[in-house]
Amino acid sequence: MKRASCQLSDVGLSRRALLAAVALAGILAVCSGCARKTEDITAAAPTQLRLAYGKKIHYAPQIVAIKKGYFADHGLAVEAKVVQAGIQAAEALTSGSADASVMGDAPGIIAAASGMPVKIVASYGGGERMHRLVAAPNSGIRSAADLQGKRVGVQMGSSTHGGFLLFLEKSGIDVQDLKLVPLNPRDMPEAMLAGGIDAGVGSEPWPSNIEERVEGSYEVATLSGLGNTYPLVMLVTERYAQEHPDAVVAALRATQQAVDFMHDHPDEAAALIAEATGVPVARERKMMDTLEWGVILDQATVDSLKQTAGFLHDQGKITHLPDWDRIIDRSFIEKADAD
Repeated sequence: MKRASCQLSDVGLSRRALLAAVALAGILAVCSGCARKTEDITAAAPTQLRLAYGKKIHYAPQIVAIKKGYFADHGLAVEAKVVQAGIQAAEALTSGSADASVMGDAPGIIAAASGMPVKIVASYGGGERMHRLVAAPNSGIRSAADLQGKRVGVQMGSSTHGGFLLFLEKSGIDVQDLKLVPLNPRDMPEAMLAGGIDAGVGSEPWPSNIEERVEGSYEVATLSGLGNTYPLVMLVTERYAQEHPDAVVAALRATQQAVDFMHDHPDEAAALIAEATGVPVARERKMMDTLEWGVILDQATVDSLKQTAGFLHDQGKITHLPDWDRIIDRSFIEKADAD
């Protein structure tokens, strides 16, 4: 009997061991699956994005997004391509050295009209007050009417040039009644100090540059109320958009996060921008407040681009208008706004 009892006990022990082994195997299988999922997540490398931008106020959201790590938070490994101006940002796309670029409306339109395989996926800033007319001290210019017979510095063929012509037309001033002086905006303070111009018109940061360097200079007007928001735009190559659509959406979300930070923490944002540009914080804050920031691609933005494109075409800066149906792609911003 003892032997039989011993055998039954052995059988019971074996069964319990077998059940424990099965349970353990199940747990290990689950844990193994968890481990594999964790490994998959860990192994997912960030998507590379070569981004061309400049170190000035026009590119504030990109500067903030890089400094705050927002691109990385959205799964992007950004390789910054720092350029001098928007036209160089467009050239970075042409040369294949950038996947995405940010720039003003005029270089964006010129790139789009050139036949370059690019998409305009969003505007992230701009605003009617971006272009300002600043007069020299003792110039006597207090309104548009006072511009008659005066010398006004302007970058010819720019969106500022187009806006200024509209401003004159709205004010009832014939452009032939004043002298437009072709100038690089960075040279306007020296030209004003030397007495070469009575006023200068440009987009930020150039009007503020005049005000800072020419004592007694002052704002006469902004180029607002002309049906143009002078949008700053983000362009991506068609190839990158096709191969990495989620990365384009991620870039827009990171940009919007930077814009939100600029709205919520303007002083800290201005300090980050100043750190990148070398411009005093107070001046960056003033310019940041002058512009409008938001990731959009609404009809007002498209209409503004079309208005500027018409001017550039009339001036011979582009030989034909862009194929807007091909160039404007709202699908990415719609996905970015979906969540």
